[in-house]
Amino acid sequence: MPRLPNRMRDRAESIARGFATWDPPVARDAATVCLLREDALGIEVFVMRRTTSMAFAAGMHVYPGGAVEDSDADVPLAGRSDIADVALRTSSADARALLVAAARETFEECGVLLAVTPDGESAVDDDDLDGDRLALVAGHLTFAEVLARRGLVVDDAALVPFAHWVTPEVEDRRYDTRFFMTAVPVGQRARHVEGEADRSAWWRPAEALSAYAEGSMAMLPPTLAVMNMLAACPDVATALRLAGRADVWPILPAPLLDDAGDVVWHLVNARTRAVFAIGEEPPASETDGTGPAVDPDVDGE
Repeated sequence: MPRLPNRMRDRAESIARGFATWDPPVARDAATVCLLREDALGIEVFVMRRTTSMAFAAGMHVYPGGAVEDSDADVPLAGRSDIADVALRTSSADARALLVAAARETFEECGVLLAVTPDGESAVDDDDLDGDRLALVAGHLTFAEVLARRGLVVDDAALVPFAHWVTPEVEDRRYDTRFFMTAVPVGQRARHVEGEADRSAWWRPAEALSAYAEGSMAMLPPTLAVMNMLAACPDVATALRLAGRADVWPILPAPLLDDAGDVVWHLVNARTRAVFAIGEEPPASETDGTGPAVDPDVDGE
């Protein structure tokens, strides 16, 4: 993994010492989804490797997700979750848009449609579903139109908020990302699709952690933290139960000064600046990303 670029170390110095040499970009609201399944050997999580041409997190292994769009506010929900509780757990004034963004990005990036009929029946993965996905990605259909033509609404109850990470202030692009967890709906499958990822695969968390330790699987701290959480879960039900009970705070890796006047990194509450834990310098830049990693054995099947 590459280390933090020198220009970002300089920015960290200016932030920690209160110099007015860097004005951090505003973090854009975003949602990421940890999509789970299991077999006789245990739990698996769907992971994509972003293409090296991407402007953000190039070459990194990530979960499906992306920024909230203005149109997400117009997409109907099933109304089966407590929106006030979701808003509290996501530190958001627009929890509805976050839930929709999570469902939309999952559909765009791996073809899984987290939606139900008004009666609660799951979406059907039929022959036309990928055509709808392609039309959405191309801008020929909105997500609301995709759902409406199928008589569906976003299954908000399927998306469990469990983590919240904010891109460090030294980065050129920043996201205020809420992490959701869900299981692949019965009758649907996640698949590799061309676009932002050059590789997609189901990973057993322990194997992903081993690949990271060996240097063959690039992951940033939030992805790694989630993978460690999942590695302790024997099955999907346990993972979802733990996710629902997790304390969720907006975690920001931030440079601070220690007692000796040296710059050190800590994990802080992005809203209050209260320190959670002693951290360390990010292992790489989200903006700059890294090079290609070793391919996993299995594409998104």
